[in-house]
Amino acid sequence: MIVAGTVIAIPTFRRPQQLRHLLEAVARLDGLEDASLLVADNDLGGEGAAIAAEIAKDFPIPVEIIRVPEPGLCHVRNAIVAHALAIPTMQHLAMIDDDEWPEPQWLAALLAVQRRTGAAVVGGPVTPVFPEGAPDWAEQTLVFRSEQRPEGPADMLYASNNLLVTRAALEALGAPWFDPAFNRSGGEDLDFLTRLKALGFGFGWAPAACVSEWVGAERARKAWVLRRMWRIGVTDTKVARKTTSRPALALRALALLGLRTAALPALAWHRNRLDLAGQWVKAVARLYALAGGGDALYAAPTTFSSPRRGSS
Repeated sequence: MIVAGTVIAIPTFRRPQQLRHLLEAVARLDGLEDASLLVADNDLGGEGAAIAAEIAKDFPIPVEIIRVPEPGLCHVRNAIVAHALAIPTMQHLAMIDDDEWPEPQWLAALLAVQRRTGAAVVGGPVTPVFPEGAPDWAEQTLVFRSEQRPEGPADMLYASNNLLVTRAALEALGAPWFDPAFNRSGGEDLDFLTRLKALGFGFGWAPAACVSEWVGAERARKAWVLRRMWRIGVTDTKVARKTTSRPALALRALALLGLRTAALPALAWHRNRLDLAGQWVKAVARLYALAGGGDALYAAPTTFSSPRRGSS
């Protein structure tokens, strides 16, 4: 039986080389004395599971591998949480995605901020790494820009690709921790965090818990960025509709669309023209969702990874 106070969890789907790179980085982490690793393979082919099994032979901490046949982020994340909670000694679940890798101090920094602040959930920055030849604008656009916040309590967190969650928070939220209604659209992590906040759990930010993320050439394109902003608008609205009336959301969406439309003339000279256009697209997407628009996957097809945030 696994005995560990912290479980490092990796959901994976058809990224064998990136997963290998991540596992090698996890093996070099500081503060692994009370940790174990959980790899959840969401691909029926099992390539990720095979890589994890190969590396587990010489890994510095215990490794568990589970197969999750039901496709989708919500299913694999829920399987991770259920498995972690079945470990009696587990008090912290640290989540990182398979297209990322942490700096050596990552886990220690998350745990240190959690101890100092008492926060039930602690997040950290994710820095994009672009392929050679990527356009200069990519590093500046809001979708890819790494969040910069001071260490300590945080009002809100938005993604689960660099996150530490306490056992108490997971037990209080209950299954399904990640709502399957978001399985095809994304936004499941925002919904997860929004529900935790509604239960009264506090958040924290650990700027030293640094993670890097591969950004493929297919994502370093303006069309992809605009599609991502569309998806964020749809999924944000889907989350908000759980707690806020449609008329109230419609009024806010119309006001935001008015503001974004008024800013469009600045496209002629503004150096962050893509961000201005993206905010307008997101505002339109909010109204689309309120009008009954379907999953963002079908509204604006794209290759999914953990959603980045655009400001309201």
